[in-house]
Amino acid sequence: MDYQFRFWHSLFNPSKFAFALDNQDQGYQIKGYRMKFFVLFFVYIGFYIIRDFWGMGTDGLTYFSTSNLHEEYVVSRYLSILGAAIEGMLFFLFHYYIISFCLYVLTDLPFRSISKIQLFVITSILIEKVILFFVFLMVGYTTPLSFLSFGPLTSYLVDDSFVIYFLNQITVATIVTIVIQYVFFSKWEEESKGILLTKIIIVQLFFALLTAAISVIPLKDYLLKVVGL
Repeated sequence: MDYQFRFWHSLFNPSKFAFALDNQDQGYQIKGYRMKFFVLFFVYIGFYIIRDFWGMGTDGLTYFSTSNLHEEYVVSRYLSILGAAIEGMLFFLFHYYIISFCLYVLTDLPFRSISKIQLFVITSILIEKVILFFVFLMVGYTTPLSFLSFGPLTSYLVDDSFVIYFLNQITVATIVTIVIQYVFFSKWEEESKGILLTKIIIVQLFFALLTAAISVIPLKDYLLKVVGL
């Protein structure tokens, strides 16, 4: 039998999609998924390129522009755009494969099924990023903290950069991610649903902590010391 994958229909009818995924080895073919995968993959790359073209995250290139180093500026802009495209690609693949693998190890659910559910998660993250980008576009500047997270509120309560960046990773998309994963995974989980939810939250908190740690560690200064500059 064939299951026609339609993004929103599959998202809001988790039982049918979960059943199709669970029966892929019994002849169920999920049609239309591969196309949605590649569309979202290239949309991510395009979105990161657009953000870079607008100037988001390119503060370091201002020096070349203000110093009348035209050739250096042009080259750096092309390299920056290339880097943005690679960043978008890696971000997509990280959430699709690495996060899926972590969940597979913790839950022992089929990796192939988990990764397919991640397409919904990646879309929710993209929607949040697009909303943030349009707000930045309207106000004309960016901020390190997302107004869709607990980061801004935390910054008024504490002065600890690590805590602020950690809670800045807990966003609306994070909550949506947990809900999506729990709703689908619970269709396959035969043991405690509470344990399943805990495992899903642990993965989110772990990577939020990791991201916060990277944000506060002066990696640039450390690398310069390592190479002796």
